[in-house]
Amino acid sequence: MTALRSTLLRLAVLVPLGALLAAGCAEGTDEPPLPATGASSSSGTGGGGGAGGGGGAGGVEVVPEPDGPPVLTIVNGVNDHEAIRLCFVPYPGGGDPAPHPKEAAGITFAAASRVDPASVIPADTDVFLHVIAGDLTKTTNLGCAALTGGNPPAGVVVSPVAVIPASAFLAQRSLLLVPTGCAGGPGHTDPLEKEACGPTYSAETPNPGLVAAPMSRVTQEGVLSLQAAHAAQPMPPVDVRLLPGLETAMPQQLAPSLTAGAVGPFPPFRSLARSEMGSIMQAQILTFVPGQLVKTSEAPLDAALTRGGLTQADLVDGRAYTLIAVGAQPGIAAGAFWHALTWTVVRSDP
Repeated sequence: MTALRSTLLRLAVLVPLGALLAAGCAEGTDEPPLPATGASSSSGTGGGGGAGGGGGAGGVEVVPEPDGPPVLTIVNGVNDHEAIRLCFVPYPGGGDPAPHPKEAAGITFAAASRVDPASVIPADTDVFLHVIAGDLTKTTNLGCAALTGGNPPAGVVVSPVAVIPASAFLAQRSLLLVPTGCAGGPGHTDPLEKEACGPTYSAETPNPGLVAAPMSRVTQEGVLSLQAAHAAQPMPPVDVRLLPGLETAMPQQLAPSLTAGAVGPFPPFRSLARSEMGSIMQAQILTFVPGQLVKTSEAPLDAALTRGGLTQADLVDGRAYTLIAVGAQPGIAAGAFWHALTWTVVRSDP
C-alpha cells in the first residue's frame, strides 16, 4: 500500500485552505499514519487489528494488500442536501469536464457510484474536486467550467473541497471517496447544526470535506471480509459491531475505536461466514462508545446493502465489503435540512 499512502500524503499537502480532508488509512500496516493538515483537518488509522489473523510483530497479522485494477467508489456523505454532482476540474490549468454523474439528478444521499476512474477523471492531471448541490435541475447541460467559475445558477451551491493528485486514481487499489460535512445553503441553520454537520459547521462557515482511503481487497475462503469507514463528521470515535440476524446471536466487534476519516481494520475482519449471519433482514449495524457496552445507534444491514446497490444474494463468502457511515451524530434524528446517521455497504473488491 506504499504507493497509495504516498499519494494520499501529497493529497493532504494539496488540500485547499479552509477545506477539510480526512485521508483514511488502513490499520495494521507498518507505515505511519497520515498527518493532519490544519486545525479542521483529520486523519485516522482507527479500526484496530484484524480478526481471524495469523502471527506478526506484536501479534499483528502481516497480510500483503493485493494489487488490482484501479477502481473508484464514490458515496455521497454531504448531509444537508438530497443529492450531489461532482466536478473533477483539471488543476491548476482548469478545464470543462462534464459533471459526474451525467444525469442532473446526481448521487442521492448515502448512495454509491462505482466507476472506472478513467471514465470520469481527466487523464494525466491533478484535479480540483468541487461538490455541486442545491437545485440540481438547473445544472442540466452545464459543464464544470460554468458551474465552478464563480457564477452558478441561482439555488445551486458549489463547494471546492480538495485537490487530488492524478496518481491517486492510477494506484492499483480500490479507492473510496466520500464527500462529507455540509455544503450550506439558505435556511441551513439550527441549534443542532453541529450535531448534524460537524463541530466546525455554521451557516457562515460550511464544512464540506472529503474522506479518501483505500478499501482492502484481502479475502479469505469461507468467510466474509469486512471493514468499516467513518465518514460522518459529527460522529465521535465508535466501536462498530455487527449483530447477526439470529435469535441467540451476540454482536461481533468489527472495527474497534474507529475514528473520523478512518477505514478499518486492516487486515479486514474475517471471522463470520455468510451462514452465520442468519437473516439479513434482521441483522443490524451497531455503534458503541469505544470499549464499553453503551450502544449509541443501530441500523438495519439490509437497507445499507440496498443503498450500496447490493442485494442479499450479493453478500457471499470469499468477497470483501466496506460498511460506510455518513450523516449526523448517533442519536440525532433527521432534521429540517439534514439526515440521521446512515450506513451504506459497498463491495471493496469490485
